[in-house]
Amino acid sequence: MAKLDVVLLTGGVIGIELAERLVEVPEVSSLTVVTTKLGRKPAGWLDKVRGIHRLEGPPGLFRAAAERIRRPQRRPAGADLAELLARRCPGVRHLHYDDYHRTECLDHLRALAPDLGVVVATYLLRSSVFSIPRLGCLNLHMGRAPEFRGSSPGFYEMLEGVPEVGVTIHRVSDRLDAGGILLQEGFPLDLAPAGDPVAYLQRYQREVLVPNGARMMADAVARLARGEAGESAQDLTRSRTRRRATYAQKRELRRVVAGRRKGPVA
Repeated sequence: MAKLDVVLLTGGVIGIELAERLVEVPEVSSLTVVTTKLGRKPAGWLDKVRGIHRLEGPPGLFRAAAERIRRPQRRPAGADLAELLARRCPGVRHLHYDDYHRTECLDHLRALAPDLGVVVATYLLRSSVFSIPRLGCLNLHMGRAPEFRGSSPGFYEMLEGVPEVGVTIHRVSDRLDAGGILLQEGFPLDLAPAGDPVAYLQRYQREVLVPNGARMMADAVARLARGEAGESAQDLTRSRTRRRATYAQKRELRRVVAGRRKGPVA
């Protein structure tokens, strides 16, 4: 059994939850968490407003304005994740870079000489990043690859009437969610939940997909360290990439689910 020095690349809270599981894996000798901003391209205020309106609609604009009033001073990038990591995983080393592909970040990653990279909740990485760890990088994807690659876990499954959401642990490659699969499991999805289906999906992601995904990644890392990890190539002829669900699509989902609750038309 090998002991692995692991680097975790993330831009979201789910990365901190994953770090909590990885520090408990006996085969992980050290863990470094490297956070980043999810939006790498600078955006003007008008572009930001348009983006919020497209994804969240008028309610999202209202929430963003209220948050700006409540916290007029912007915090340094990565500060929230750094504080959360310090509380949940004291002693774990933390670094922050606005872009993983910048020279200074690449140099720092090489200096760490990690055995394995673990990736969750970040943007598409180039080979200059994911090829640095000796054993490459594994990605935690909340969706059944290759049929449900991309964003918005559970949303398109519910919209299309698929009663299960997959969680996939796969190799990072230069194509989105397309690398070889190490582990994959499915979890039941209520296609006509009570209440707002969008709120249900948020709870479902938080209570089902995230903890099971963290468990599966910890298992995959342990298997890899023990030389027990199998891997299967994806059939990319069946692949379909899903974009982040828009406000209009969420309204359509609510209409579809309301129709299901009424049952089939005689």
